[in-house]
Amino acid sequence: MYDKEILSLLQRDLREPFIETMFDALRGAYAAAYDDISQPPGGFVIQRPSAEWDPVDLQAVRDSRRDNGMKALMRSCSGHGAPYQVKTLPCNGQKIVVGQLGQLLVLAEPIDNLRARPEHAAYKADLAASHFAVRQLEMDLGDGWRQRIDARNTMLVVIQHGMRVGGFNRRDTSLAMMRLAVPDASFGSWLFQANVMNGELGSVLGWTQVEKLGEARPKQEDRAFVSLKRGLGERDIEL
Repeated sequence: MYDKEILSLLQRDLREPFIETMFDALRGAYAAAYDDISQPPGGFVIQRPSAEWDPVDLQAVRDSRRDNGMKALMRSCSGHGAPYQVKTLPCNGQKIVVGQLGQLLVLAEPIDNLRARPEHAAYKADLAASHFAVRQLEMDLGDGWRQRIDARNTMLVVIQHGMRVGGFNRRDTSLAMMRLAVPDASFGSWLFQANVMNGELGSVLGWTQVEKLGEARPKQEDRAFVSLKRGLGERDIEL
């Protein structure tokens, strides 16, 4: 599969409003995860006995990122009339959510940095193996999945999201990175990557009038931004 094929399918089936909804949902979920721990519901604030709590609370926020991504994907699909399916994997009981936008199958995954390599899993490889192939999924996803999601002749895309490496505070636990990536058919490497938050994805797909980047891959993948860039202007806050 060539980049031209990938770009053509992304330009046809991926819409900017969907990505904007996903961004807003993720940003809200990350903020809520911090608030739920720093200011628990109930109208009162628990006095933190010492900074020794911070690593434990920070890990709790980090652990919530996968659920945040799945909920954001479900909200975005629902808001844009796109089908999605929630499935519990029989091998380990883990829940996954897969959305569908035309010929695109969509997953959301947390990452620690924008240089992250694909994290292999059997279900991801099975979804990725459907790239432009008229085939059924090998794993048992149940009748409900087949009714909602048609994985034949599709391309898997992954919406990656994450926060900074830092302390337990609002800035370091907020959404700081969001990238769209397309894996190869074995889910072993990336065929396409584009940063959402610095406007690169919009530029590559023709959504925004910004300087042409030359190729569909971030030049500085370790940068992270705190707001979605739409068009020319000063860069948002970055690491």
